[in-house]
Amino acid sequence: MWSFIRVGAAILGVIIVLYGVVRGQIMWATLGFIMLLIVYYFSQRNSRLREAWLNHYLDTVVRNIERANNYAVQRLPVGIAVFDKEGKLQWKNKLFTEWVGGHPEYGDPMETVLPPPDNDFATLSVRDAQKQVRLADRAFNMMVRKIKTSDFAAEDTGIVIYLIDITDRERQKKRYEDERMTIAFLQLDNYNDVMKGLNESIRANLSVEVTKAIGQWVDEMHGIFLKYAEDLYMVSISKKALAETVHRKFDVLDKVREIKVGNKIPPTISIGLASGEKSLQELSQQAQSCLDLALGRGGDQAVVSRSGEMIFFGAKGTVQAKNTRVRARIVAQAIHELIINADKVFIMGHVNEDYDSLGAAIGVAKMAMALEKETYIVTSGQGSSLTRMEEVSQEDLQQESEETKRYTSLVVDEAAALKHISGNCLLVLVDHHRAMLTAAPKVLEAIPKRVIIDHHRRAEDAIKEVILQYMEPSTSSTSELVTEMLQYFDDRMQFSTVEATALYAGILVDTKNFAVQTGDRTFEAAAFLRRNGADPKLIIQLFKDDPMTIKTRAKLICEAKTPIPGLAISVYRNAPESKNTSVIVAQTADELLNMDDICVSVVLSENAEDIGISARSDGTVNVQVMMEELGGGGHQTVAGVRVKGETIEELITRIIAMTKTQLEERDKDESNTVAGR
Repeated sequence: MWSFIRVGAAILGVIIVLYGVVRGQIMWATLGFIMLLIVYYFSQRNSRLREAWLNHYLDTVVRNIERANNYAVQRLPVGIAVFDKEGKLQWKNKLFTEWVGGHPEYGDPMETVLPPPDNDFATLSVRDAQKQVRLADRAFNMMVRKIKTSDFAAEDTGIVIYLIDITDRERQKKRYEDERMTIAFLQLDNYNDVMKGLNESIRANLSVEVTKAIGQWVDEMHGIFLKYAEDLYMVSISKKALAETVHRKFDVLDKVREIKVGNKIPPTISIGLASGEKSLQELSQQAQSCLDLALGRGGDQAVVSRSGEMIFFGAKGTVQAKNTRVRARIVAQAIHELIINADKVFIMGHVNEDYDSLGAAIGVAKMAMALEKETYIVTSGQGSSLTRMEEVSQEDLQQESEETKRYTSLVVDEAAALKHISGNCLLVLVDHHRAMLTAAPKVLEAIPKRVIIDHHRRAEDAIKEVILQYMEPSTSSTSELVTEMLQYFDDRMQFSTVEATALYAGILVDTKNFAVQTGDRTFEAAAFLRRNGADPKLIIQLFKDDPMTIKTRAKLICEAKTPIPGLAISVYRNAPESKNTSVIVAQTADELLNMDDICVSVVLSENAEDIGISARSDGTVNVQVMMEELGGGGHQTVAGVRVKGETIEELITRIIAMTKTQLEERDKDESNTVAGR
């Protein structure tokens, strides 16, 4: 309305002014001019009022927005803090103060506000980042963004931190992980031996006691189990229960071993357990693989696969020798067929061959030559055993020099073996089953048809894709296995002194002259070899050492130390890279074990490349488990490893800790006849 009146008044004033000017009447012109002044005055006044109102309105809106922003920032379920270019706290909201604990003040450095070292300002200010952190008992998702903390800054120099509470989500996630199902297969691995000679009543009681021990363990873990064969069980427990079982180191193994209801042989079980797989089918397959691995390592142990990582428990007791030779006969027949169907046969032991490896290789070569197959024994060229065997046999067996030369002509190195490989070849691996230990890795890769004959406990990284695998950890040596197979391979087979003595030497070396890891089958194999020409005098010549070897061994024995009761450690500093070094180290470990009050001996040899370790035990401590933790393996009483990237002092510290742990477990078990083994 006022706009129309103002415009009308202005027009009227202009008309009056023009009328007065045209008519020459000054009064009308003055009146019209005054009217225009009045209109102008009120127009300006109205404009100022509208501008003042608009400014007031805009100020009110801005204040409301700022108030809303501040309210929103303070009330958001996000902790926010700003740090300037020097890493000092510039601003924070209430929630951030509550979550970080304490009362951070403006100007406090980041290391006093957030726990170091993961929250270093110099690292966080490099680029935008996101990570998960824990503050007190809560979990947070922390986002870091670079910002300008000053209007004069040329670039983003400060950072703003956002904390989002994810504690409930992490708790639900942990609960889900804890309640995820695991599958385990259990087997009474010496069922036939334990039940042999028992009447039906004792057999039933023994079976009930074993099932009761397994059931009690499953009940404690709040799981379920099913017995689906006389010696086979399936168990399912949660991942949380698995963690408790791992903490207790599968004491169910000890409880089963303690069962005595009239049985002469203690029962033992093997467990294969898998967790972390995506489906039930994968869990079942992995659990069965773990059980196979446990049985291949000699039984009386648990093998756990957690998301692909293998963990071993048990193996405290001595592996029970199997009295039956049924498997030896079956394997001998299978190898007979494989050799017949092959054009060439290659036999290969482990790197740095010992007498057991060479004896077993000669025994397998005897099989192949009996079938008139082209045969080669592939060696690494690192061991002194082969050279010593050639020298002694040529000196003391003049009448069989032709036989010696015959086997010498079969020995080839890796390069020569590769030239003889054709399309239909058979590779027999003796005394080892790991690719890292093989004498000629290129030969292993070149021949896909492989057979393994070994007496070591099966390792996680065993050679895959083999057509026949004969592994018996209960036997003394691979030479013993091959000797048994020879008896079933051909009844009319005749042995020379060289062949029988080589196999006999292999058994003697690994049993320490029949002192360890021997059973009735060991002596039967040795007797068979003696009947077929094995010469003890030749063995004595083989085991003789040169003066330097004896002096070095005596020096290492004199320098041995006993860091803890029961453990003897000696170090061979700057050991020469010769064939005799590993022999000296092994012999020293054997000698140290003969000392009073020593149940474990470890000898370390240091050279420019790596550190070799040879460990021995009287059975009190499982040195195989110790060496496996360092990347090696072996037997319960004989084991070794080669280590790179660690110092002698670091290895000695680890060996002492592992030995101490096993000795403490032994003492604890012996003092607790209920829960111990």
